[in-house]
Amino acid sequence: MAIIEIVQGNGEGAPRRLGVRIGWFVAIWAFSAATFFAVAALVHLVVPK
Repeated sequence: MAIIEIVQGNGEGAPRRLGVRIGWFVAIWAFSAATFFAVAALVHLVVPK
């Protein structure tokens, strides 16, 4: 995965452009938010009322 290659080490391989860094931040944030809501929806379906 590309993110693993960027995170490894002390950051010398991190993208230099600010736009790329912001893009990675937004992508990770969006993925984590979507995962949270997906898990919440599954729990809502499984737990009886």
